[in-house]
Amino acid sequence: MLKLQENCTWGILDNHSFGGDAKNVTVMGQSAGAVNLLALMTSPKSKDLFHKAIPLSGGISLTSNLPPGRQGALSPAPIYLQQANSLIEKLLLADGLVKDLSNAKSYVSTQTPSQIANYLRSKDAKTILTTMHVNGLGGSGPILDDVIVPVDPIAAISNGKYMKVPTIVGITRDEGKLFSSLLTIFGGKPGMKIDTRELINKMYNFNSETNPNLTTADILDNSYLPVNKPNTGYDALTKLITDYTFKGNMDNLLNTMKLQQSNIWVYQFDWAQEPYPWNEVYGAAHGIDLPFVFGNFGSSVLSNVINSKANQSGRLELSNAMINSIAAFMRNGDPNSSTLGTIWTPWPAKLNFDASLTEAKISISDQ
Repeated sequence: MLKLQENCTWGILDNHSFGGDAKNVTVMGQSAGAVNLLALMTSPKSKDLFHKAIPLSGGISLTSNLPPGRQGALSPAPIYLQQANSLIEKLLLADGLVKDLSNAKSYVSTQTPSQIANYLRSKDAKTILTTMHVNGLGGSGPILDDVIVPVDPIAAISNGKYMKVPTIVGITRDEGKLFSSLLTIFGGKPGMKIDTRELINKMYNFNSETNPNLTTADILDNSYLPVNKPNTGYDALTKLITDYTFKGNMDNLLNTMKLQQSNIWVYQFDWAQEPYPWNEVYGAAHGIDLPFVFGNFGSSVLSNVINSKANQSGRLELSNAMINSIAAFMRNGDPNSSTLGTIWTPWPAKLNFDASLTEAKISISDQ
């Protein structure tokens, strides 16, 4: 178990207190958690802290590391500084402490770091998050300060300056379907024609066994229907989001790591057997693999739209295979397990986790 100390160095808690083995520590992170895990792997402060890594649906590239048409998972430190300064200025303006944003910059220059820190700590989380949202200040990620995290983590990996531990990297086939509002980047409308509140209500009240009169057209904008229409359908266009954000970062990470180590295994999660219409709305979206990884299909808003009696056999068989594979990896650094039904060979091979309604469908393929 890892703990961030107040002096911003990383240390390990006494694993023996938890019955763990301090010489066999695996760290897993998904999405932003994967970014943070990869930051740990490239941090000079992390030497020998853990022994295996499982970053899922995340990357650690700058946009400058990637080909045109791809967005990096991280921004340079000056971008985060600009966002932080803008947040402070907007808060000062909202509080009436300054007349305009120009005056806010002057005001900040008269304050000590301690005064600014105390001012920010006087704000509740709702105020901070609302101000960030309204003003488009949503960037996040480790600060590339060249002390805790290098200014270019991919360059550090390329130079072998990172923790070369056995690693599983995962991605879902339809990552972008969870972020369909980003279709505006490509000149289209937001993917969903309903707001978040209505979406959550539909998910909460959904019951696959009662066959409610709910269709994909009730949720997605008509311009993206039918979802499988070539080039302009929801499937094709949300794939642009997947490639723009997730796949570009993953490919860059893997192509760099493979120059330094061979013990890297990659999976793609393809399962999309949710009851209609959620199989079209979400499919194998960002985060859908997590209930399978942890075997957690208990009652929740998400489980309402994932679980059904029809898909139970295949869903549970697939989850069991994933759990056993990850457990094997955590024990000995190799994810192969008899429940896979195939040999999971290292990258550039890729394991596809999928299932029919009744049984797991796991296969190995080229990248």
